[in-house]
Amino acid sequence: MVETIERDHNDLFAYRWGERFFKNPKTLFVVRSVALGIFVYALVYGFVHPEAAENHFTTAVFWSFFWPFFMFLSLPTLGAYFCSVCPLAFVGKKIIKRKGRAFNMPKVLKNPYISLSIVLGVYWGLFYAFPSVFAKPVAVAFFYTFFTLLAFLFYFLFKDMSYCAHICPISAIRNAFSRIGFMWLGSYRSACDSCTTFECAKACEFDQSPFNFDKNNSMGDCTLCMDCANACAAISYKAKGFGFSLTQPIRRARAVDVWTYLLLFAFMTLTMKLTTALNHSVVSDYLPWMWLTAWFQSHFPHSALNFEAVFTLLTAVGFTLFVVWLGFTKASKILGIDRKRLFVEVGYAYAPLALVSSIGVAFQSFFTRYFHNVVNGFIEAFHLPFHFVAPLAQPGEEWLHLFGIFDFVAVGWTLFLIARRITLVESGKVKWLERKAFWWLALLPLSYLLLCLI
Repeated sequence: MVETIERDHNDLFAYRWGERFFKNPKTLFVVRSVALGIFVYALVYGFVHPEAAENHFTTAVFWSFFWPFFMFLSLPTLGAYFCSVCPLAFVGKKIIKRKGRAFNMPKVLKNPYISLSIVLGVYWGLFYAFPSVFAKPVAVAFFYTFFTLLAFLFYFLFKDMSYCAHICPISAIRNAFSRIGFMWLGSYRSACDSCTTFECAKACEFDQSPFNFDKNNSMGDCTLCMDCANACAAISYKAKGFGFSLTQPIRRARAVDVWTYLLLFAFMTLTMKLTTALNHSVVSDYLPWMWLTAWFQSHFPHSALNFEAVFTLLTAVGFTLFVVWLGFTKASKILGIDRKRLFVEVGYAYAPLALVSSIGVAFQSFFTRYFHNVVNGFIEAFHLPFHFVAPLAQPGEEWLHLFGIFDFVAVGWTLFLIARRITLVESGKVKWLERKAFWWLALLPLSYLLLCLI
């Protein structure tokens, strides 16, 4: 443990404002307390005022701020800062520090695919299938109350922050999003090499070892709670450039991370692009999923299920899985590498395809929906003496297409990473075979690029 250290210029803790905002326990306590207050008030408000309204505080907080805007902008930039100020984690730490005996979480519940299934099936799947239901404030309140009670149950039953690490829907995408960001929690080797107390690891409620983050090129389940940074001055929080970890070998690469990128691409990016680019275009009558939509709507006209969204989602998932299977099968044969190994090593290259393009969607939604929903929701809930504000832009305005640049950045970045990560796999093949394999692995981003040009 060290108390003082000479910090690099790109370490935010080297500056008073950076240390005060990201590390100082008092500042973090205030931010977390405010987030908790808003969270609880939004839940209560949803039950007390269950009627649907465009400017309803509950739907504005959860659908226009906490999840789609704050998370989509903070995770791909600062890292897991969303988790750092999460109300449930804030309360959870208080619970685990005050309870008595607790159990070890069963190994079966530590499966990372559980969290991924929750975020895709329970959140995105239900939201696509029943959008009219989740537009109702009371439904939103019930939805988040369920996860709140589930979290508290896990905090009481199991040791450490088991819910946050393994069950929370955010945990499935926390590491995935963080790899795009330019901030990195690490340590100064000059101090760590001679350390014998490991105070940073002892302070971590997630059983992480911050002094290994740089070596492993992975921050594991780190939520940027900054307990380790307050336990030892050797911890750093550095700006290293967007997605820098994706160009380097990943010591503990996991297939679940790659599946997270691919399925998020299918559920969010590709589904939304199919909806906006094809479903309501002149070719919509020729699309198989739109045929199914028309048939089911004609036979079940009063169903609450959004058939168009469901069949578009299934098409996006099916197309993504087929193209990825084809690409990695062909590439593995060309390179003479086991397909599973190639999938884990090169699959991280798809991170920008899944996440960067979604940032453009978040920005467009900010101007057309999020901004005025959040502002008007606060005006309504707190009876502020202001008039409701209008949207900053209307859907379809020409200048909003500028955010389409994120699609091209995502494709270009993905192609660069595929080429880079192929070279990290020791195949022993000549360059022209690596280039041939590259085009098979590039099928997915190139297909998406073609769709963006329509």
